Amino acid sequence: MKIIIIGGGVVGHALAEHLLKDNHQLTMIEQDERLAEQLTGKLDVQLIHGNGSSPLRLREAGITGADMVLAVTPNDEVNLVVCALAAQHNVTRRIARLRSDEFVGEDSMVDINGLGVTSVIHPEKVLAGQILQYIGSPHAVVSANFEQGKVFLRAYRVRDNMQICGKTPEEIRNEITPHVVLFAAIDRNGDGMIPTGNTRIEAGDIIYALVPRESLEAYLRLVGIERKKHRKIIITGHSYSTVAMAQALDQTNHKVIFVDPSIEHANRVAGRFSHLEVLHGDCTDADLLKELNVETASFFIAVSDSSEYNILSALLAKVEGAHEVIATTTDSRHDMLYGSIGIDHTINPRLTAARAILDIISRGHIGAAVAFGETDIEAVRYTVEEGSDIAGQKVKGVGKKLKRASIIGVIVRKDEMILPGGETVIEGGDHVIVITRRKNLPALAKLFRPRGILT
Repeated sequence: MKIIIIGGGVVGHALAEHLLKDNHQLTMIEQDERLAEQLTGKLDVQLIHGNGSSPLRLREAGITGADMVLAVTPNDEVNLVVCALAAQHNVTRRIARLRSDEFVGEDSMVDINGLGVTSVIHPEKVLAGQILQYIGSPHAVVSANFEQGKVFLRAYRVRDNMQICGKTPEEIRNEITPHVVLFAAIDRNGDGMIPTGNTRIEAGDIIYALVPRESLEAYLRLVGIERKKHRKIIITGHSYSTVAMAQALDQTNHKVIFVDPSIEHANRVAGRFSHLEVLHGDCTDADLLKELNVETASFFIAVSDSSEYNILSALLAKVEGAHEVIATTTDSRHDMLYGSIGIDHTINPRLTAARAILDIISRGHIGAAVAFGETDIEAVRYTVEEGSDIAGQKVKGVGKKLKRASIIGVIVRKDEMILPGGETVIEGGDHVIVITRRKNLPALAKLFRPRGILT
């Protein structure tokens, strides 16, 4: 496919890296000259320096023959203009990154499709959704969703007192029937493995499982996690993201305390949400954390626009006894360091937005991957295209075509999650989650495309 990316920041860069793995023809437009020069040396793309909403720059990028436009600059208006121009040039898919609720909110008077946008990604709502995954699965090491929340990927570190410790996936599967859990990968002392039914799960392993929504409670019981409906949650920050979090939690039964460093913003939030306790304060102040009784908080979440504030306040909250802390940061280079000093989860909002866009794209035949920690194993979702090499084939036959150490873990057919056996037939239109080594991704993608289609 010929794809034009408008914006070479963290979101655009991450999109380009993933899309290049599938050998797509990419052109990127970036207005910042220094950033454009840096990207030229990092990415195998045609890079154009200039305003992405300029008709001349878009023509230079090949808008007339493009299959898809990804408008992911930080400027909503630029992204909308890009999509409108792309629609005039009959570009089939036009995805815009939008932050303002004026364009996509419940009270919006804007016809977003009429402006040329076929899909919208709202970074703050995506970030809120990612954080809510951790709230719903406390103490998870990794959390990701597939199929619009129908299939969950959750990873936990195995302890001696967990029901799964010392057992094999086959033994666990028999114990929890009719619930469904697929143990997709194990990280054992930094080495990744794809377990068989006879692999023994050991204390200290990080176990990655794919679970349908209806089996999540059963899986959490296996790993010793109790899902409480009434938790104390402290949110701090002053950003679009904090408002999105407040909106997501306002109607829940959790006790939510919202601490805002800005008195003006705190007053606006207090007037907007009815079930939140809103305070003005700075959570880098240890005395304030003590007044909040942060040691009784199930979660402390820092989502301001300042990475430094988020990291420091989360670290102090952990020291003061908060059970689980989450901080957002636009710099992911030090994630391992943050983990080693006590921060349970660091989330990069821009990378989260990029993954959400890839998920939209992958509803076609492009794979969207979720990495399993520091291992080289990934869960990749593909749509089986009619006329592809595997459509109509039994799983045992497809297994011969898969690269070594690759397995078809899950088939999602309409609303049903299937753990396939050797005789299971893969049908066109199925969504298939494959567990594989990263090096196998380019070869695997070809199996799911119709024969004769060039990439």
